[in-house]
Amino acid sequence: MIWPEWDRTVFLAVNGAGSGILTAIMRLITNVDNWVPFLLAAVVLLILAGRTMPVRNPTGGRWKRALQRRNPRIVILCLILSAAASDQASYHLKRWVGRPRPCFDPDLSGMVEYRGDVHGNRSFPSAHAANSAALATAVSLAYPPMAPVAALVAFLVGYSRVYLGVHYPLDVIAGWGIGVACGSLVWLLLLRWVDRQGLIGFLRRFRWRQPDGYTVPPEGWERLEAASLDGHQFFAFLRRGGERLALVAHGLNEEAVDMLPLGDMLHGMGFSVLLVPLRGHPGHSLPVTTGGPAEVLDLAGALIHAEYRLGFERSLAVVFGSSMGAAAALKLSGLLQRELAGVVAQGAYMEFFSSARRRMGRLRTMLMKLILPKGVRDGLEDFRPVEYAARCTMTRFVYITGELDRISPPELAGEMAGMTGGRALILEGRGHPVWKRDTGSMPQIGAAIGLAMESVYGEGEGEFRVSVSGVVRKKREKLAEPTGREI
Repeated sequence: MIWPEWDRTVFLAVNGAGSGILTAIMRLITNVDNWVPFLLAAVVLLILAGRTMPVRNPTGGRWKRALQRRNPRIVILCLILSAAASDQASYHLKRWVGRPRPCFDPDLSGMVEYRGDVHGNRSFPSAHAANSAALATAVSLAYPPMAPVAALVAFLVGYSRVYLGVHYPLDVIAGWGIGVACGSLVWLLLLRWVDRQGLIGFLRRFRWRQPDGYTVPPEGWERLEAASLDGHQFFAFLRRGGERLALVAHGLNEEAVDMLPLGDMLHGMGFSVLLVPLRGHPGHSLPVTTGGPAEVLDLAGALIHAEYRLGFERSLAVVFGSSMGAAAALKLSGLLQRELAGVVAQGAYMEFFSSARRRMGRLRTMLMKLILPKGVRDGLEDFRPVEYAARCTMTRFVYITGELDRISPPELAGEMAGMTGGRALILEGRGHPVWKRDTGSMPQIGAAIGLAMESVYGEGEGEFRVSVSGVVRKKREKLAEPTGREI
């Protein structure tokens, strides 16, 4: 292979301009062992940071926001795979090209200031340059404010290889190109997971306090201080409307603020709305969640506050729960032993770990059980929210689920409706409720909520289906009913 003349010229210029101090610095930079403590420290910090990351709505300065929005475990995986891919690509390309190092080239070795200590005779491309560029690319894509520092380190590593006499400039440039390509490709492959919690992130609320989220009420809402039945303070959102109260509970991976679109919808239907933050979530003083068993104490405290401090009649109140909040709402109805108007449970589970197996499979569910604190695990294994609800004969129940929901599939919603004498509403084309991002099909949600409230304050059993456009039909009926019901 014929190599360009400028490659040799630039090499001799860089390699020949040396000094004792610069040589010591370049040897320090080029030695991989010197970087191991820094890399290990970075990995440890990322793992520790994984207790609270990623954060959906990061706050603070540019650097803090950049660090908070990524899943550290995925970033670590990206770094490992990027370096491994670039190293293997460089190794195989070296064997195929076979270019000798300048310090070992018979035609050039007499003019080279050999200051390095290398293994192997092949030069093109530089694995040092490739690996440093791969890591720099992954870091820059994950944390953009760190891009200048990462790029500088990659440049110095490549420069050191030329200065020490072990690589030509073209070797380094090719290595950089390979590293950027490998880092970018791995990033693209992992991009769909880099902002997601994963299993470890999903379980974080069971162990550690999470960063405070948005607690300032938007226009039309007021901040209400209340306490759970076991004495823990929290700040709820209240929007006053009619004499009927809708008490709203969010899911495990959501916050009270995520339920604002639903709250506005219920307010438009004539309700006063109280959005309740559950323990382990922003707005609540208790740092960790139990996944449903103890969250009922938060709902009970909010309901008592609404009844005795705000003057709402319990017999006119409806409790709306999403996922974990739905399970807590079902338990609440059975514990009160006094009449509620009704409970609307969206995405409720009958047994926590059975639902987890449907969603994640047996292996990941077993791993989740191992990671969960023993007290939480035991509480979830004994938690049967529908059995509580079945004891309450004075409350009407409505179960909303998506036809694609694996956690609370339509057949499970139908079974729960049968146990409690309630109604099941199936949302076509929808999965498990995620209110923080799943508000695009408001006609469908609006039709389902309208029918749910009709069932709560009127009569009705059986199963209904709601299309994406908001058309409601009874099971096995072809006749469509118009939406936009008044209640």
